[in-house]
Amino acid sequence: MNRLIVILSLLSTLSFSYELSDQLSRLKNSAKSLWDQQSHQFLSSNNQDQNSTLKFKQQREEHFNAIWEDVIENLESGLSINESIKNAPDHAIFGEDKKSLRVDFDRVLDKIINLLLDDNLLNYRENIRKSEANIVDAQENILRYREKKIVAPIDSHIKTTKAEYEKKISDAKDLIKAQKINIAKTKIIMSQNFEELGIKLSPEQIDVLLARVDGDDIIQMTLVMDVLNQITKQLLGIMQESNEELTQAKKYYGMHMVLLELVVYIEDRLIEKIEHNYLNQIDKIIVQTKDILIETDQKISNEKDLKRRNIYYQNYESQKLTLKTAMVYRKNLTDELKQIKKAKEVSQKNLDLSRNTYETVTISSDLFKIITSSQEMMRAVMKLQIPTIIPFENIQMKNKYRELTKKIEQ
Repeated sequence: MNRLIVILSLLSTLSFSYELSDQLSRLKNSAKSLWDQQSHQFLSSNNQDQNSTLKFKQQREEHFNAIWEDVIENLESGLSINESIKNAPDHAIFGEDKKSLRVDFDRVLDKIINLLLDDNLLNYRENIRKSEANIVDAQENILRYREKKIVAPIDSHIKTTKAEYEKKISDAKDLIKAQKINIAKTKIIMSQNFEELGIKLSPEQIDVLLARVDGDDIIQMTLVMDVLNQITKQLLGIMQESNEELTQAKKYYGMHMVLLELVVYIEDRLIEKIEHNYLNQIDKIIVQTKDILIETDQKISNEKDLKRRNIYYQNYESQKLTLKTAMVYRKNLTDELKQIKKAKEVSQKNLDLSRNTYETVTISSDLFKIITSSQEMMRAVMKLQIPTIIPFENIQMKNKYRELTKKIEQ
């Protein structure tokens, strides 16, 4: 008898697994079909792809013009503090020392970062989150309307009727459709804007970036690096106009050196976040999930009732997906950490060279040449900082990934 129960349970489980796999396959295909349809509609209507790219270029230019004077002022301040650090004692009971001046210098770098950050790409992410929240609200409303429709009157001047609830359900479905189209549009625009920065990411890769806990960090870092390149270009122009005057050339080269300090500072901050926050949180989730899996496995072994056993097994499969996704998440964060450390190595070498050059070069044209070559190095570092992004296997993993992000952020 027990063997019969086990065989029935196994057959039921296999049937459930097959149905689940079939459902996932259909969901994946329907999601891709919806994405392709929405993308086609968006790209083929009113040349919106070109308009969005032009708008992004215009916004970048306007942002740069608005912050230029403040950035220059802070770069001069940073350069002055940098000079003071060299001459300050390592420790001082009274007055400034290297440590206190470094704190002041970091504050200046933070000010520059806040100035450089153009929130357009970050706003797109917030826009998507709002649309997703609207979809969840609409789905919950549909369930509530369906429940209330059961006992609603057919005709009434006081209470909501069945027909009125049907209309509410239809409106909520239209809202969900509109919000999904908005999400698809936003991802396409983000993909185009990244391409404008020299980074090619497909909408599916944008999906992964938006789901990652370090997504905002990566976007911010990319935006800052782009503006730094623009500033470097302007500094080169000013140096050209200074007619080989060494004092002026060294001043602007010194500002460029502060920009390189800023790159290393940003990379250090992200390394710190990943190592001491994000990875710690995902490791806790992995340990907790493994403990729950062991407990659920024991429950399956001890449970004789077929229905309860099947429910436990479904829970077990869900927990396995959580663990699998958490392990993928951890690998993604670890890979990103390696890439940022590799980028920081290059940035640190560029900074060391810049410091040495600032102290030794006596011909302004040499400084000009070094900044020109440094621009290419900065572009290479920016691309190096972008993680290798692999699209999600399926909708379930995508949803689970987002769940884990919320847990890590808590």
